[in-house]
Amino acid sequence: MGTDLSFVPPPSDFSERLIVWNGLRSMDFAAWEFLPGMQFAERAAWWRGGAERNGSHEGLDLCWYRTGDGLRLSLGAGARVPVIYGGEVVSVVDDFLGSSVFVAHARRDAAGRLLHTVYGHIDPCSGLAPGSTIADGEAVGTIADAAARGSAVPPHLHISLALVARGRLGATRLDWAALRDPNRAILLDPMSIMSGVAGEGRIPDALPRG
Repeated sequence: MGTDLSFVPPPSDFSERLIVWNGLRSMDFAAWEFLPGMQFAERAAWWRGGAERNGSHEGLDLCWYRTGDGLRLSLGAGARVPVIYGGEVVSVVDDFLGSSVFVAHARRDAAGRLLHTVYGHIDPCSGLAPGSTIADGEAVGTIADAAARGSAVPPHLHISLALVARGRLGATRLDWAALRDPNRAILLDPMSIMSGVAGEGRIPDALPRG
């Protein structure tokens, strides 16, 4: 998995919007919580009791949060998902829990690679398709109901950030296989846009329920 430690993603209100849009402030939101395998480049499959993944995790999974008094709650299916930055939808593909939406942004690194964000396991907003424009502060979709696809995996949002080389990927070819190819895409740690209001995540003692 290729990574770029020199490129710094621009600031984003993504975490604050995700919290406010879904009423987590009224639930006394304190911090996101993560099992081993939910964060960038980790190898554990957190939904399978920590078994080994086939490869390193390409992004960040958001599923649970902690309240100020220590209660552990779920973000849950149907939660509204804001776009991290405004941009153009370049691909919408099925994944094992819902759909993944790939969005290109007007930001490049020194090598000319274009910044993209990916929102996995969601139900995209109605009419969203390649060529659609999403403005900063708008929704890209809602977290999909995993149970509707017969999955026991808790509903959650996967986000990835990647730098994609110009001329290497057309809109119809940008998918998960492309992101996993270090010759085609450079992955970034999404925690870089989760700081501040989201607080410090910690690892729960066991797989939470509810």
